[in-house]
Amino acid sequence: MTVAAPLTEDRAIALKSVRRMFEGVIPAVMCSVSAEGMPHLCFLSQVEYVDDAHVALSFQFFNRSRENVLATRRCTVSVDDPYTAAGIRMQLLYLRTETSGPVFERMKAKLAGIAAHSGMDKVYHLQGADIYLVQSVREVAGRRALQAPQPRCDVREATRAVIDRISACADMATLLDDTLEALRSHLCIDHSMILLADPARQVLYTVASLGYESSGIGAEIPVGHGVAGIAAREGVPLRIGHMTMWQTYGRAIRHRSEAAGLGALSCDEIPLPGLSEPRSQLAVPLRLMGRTVGVLLAESLQDQHFSHDDEDALASIASPLALALSLLQPQEAEPPTPTGTADAPVPPADTGPLITLRHHAPTDSVFLGDSYLIKGVAGAILWKLAREVQLTGRREFTNRELRIASDLRLPDVTDNLEARLILLHKRLQERQAPIQLVRTGRGRFRLDIEGTLVLISA
Repeated sequence: MTVAAPLTEDRAIALKSVRRMFEGVIPAVMCSVSAEGMPHLCFLSQVEYVDDAHVALSFQFFNRSRENVLATRRCTVSVDDPYTAAGIRMQLLYLRTETSGPVFERMKAKLAGIAAHSGMDKVYHLQGADIYLVQSVREVAGRRALQAPQPRCDVREATRAVIDRISACADMATLLDDTLEALRSHLCIDHSMILLADPARQVLYTVASLGYESSGIGAEIPVGHGVAGIAAREGVPLRIGHMTMWQTYGRAIRHRSEAAGLGALSCDEIPLPGLSEPRSQLAVPLRLMGRTVGVLLAESLQDQHFSHDDEDALASIASPLALALSLLQPQEAEPPTPTGTADAPVPPADTGPLITLRHHAPTDSVFLGDSYLIKGVAGAILWKLAREVQLTGRREFTNRELRIASDLRLPDVTDNLEARLILLHKRLQERQAPIQLVRTGRGRFRLDIEGTLVLISA
């Protein structure tokens, strides 16, 4: 085992070089002193790196430490490196408390993500982000530090390669798949997914995934639930590196809270998408023109798999990805002339087995026989196409006629119709359904049916 040289108390270091210590694997210790000179120690739930001159500490409770800081404006925070066993001490000067803005939202999102996974929404509550000037950062003397782990890859070079891959995509289906494959081949992220926002229903729906036993295409996560849902709601990246530890901690606090009569707290764990037991998660919102249009979610079975550098990399990738999702809407062709009318239905010419589609109107859920298939806008699209086939016999359709169809209730510029069609295509393909969506040209597609449709609406 390689051992570094002994650390010295006199050596000052740059804050950015030790920001990996601020992950909470080993809780930081805060030492404050009252106006009368009485010292007080406490553990911190969050130390947030702001820039190379500032950190933020979480303000959750008005306790002795906060009382001391407001009186003296000074404190010392000790942080240990879980990888190398090195330690640092920071001399901090309290500047202000922020209750809004990116730092506060990022810390609130992280705390909310922890709470969401541990059923502690009613106990964890961030009142503010206390901003401190870092007056000095010094290594703790007397320790022999182990060698830091080597990075999985050259993050900057890999980020550029992923963005180049995104820029080369000519259609949305390729964009979705190539982005996740590029994350795996260049950034060594083996488990990832892209979820897009449905603002009308306040959910995220999965349009692409990589590295899972089942694709989960069409699966939905409510905005505000789980790591991806919190990142979408707050519009900031959210990274949690030791899920199991946070869940254990959350359960312990929850049990003590219930015993103390702090209210009936939910005991249900919110199920995580993708991996059944992820140890690290990183969710980055896809932002376009001030809106969150989706989330890029990465997961790992290893603790602390994603670093600050990974977060920076995915944040850099998120912007061109969101823009590409907006730009890669196909040029829309004119709708074909119907071959029948609503007053004179054309009997379908299909032969073969009966194909029963059931439609639940309130949620636009569509069932193939008695088996659930899809819901939401994608479900409404499938039902509309199936009704048109049964009514007129027509099988050829265009994106444009769907976009102007009032009964689909598509939202405004964030509708991402192309993504809904890709979702529907993948879902039908996965199910090996006797109904398939086939692309026939730019902005055109066909519904292939191997049998006779029977439509039942509830």
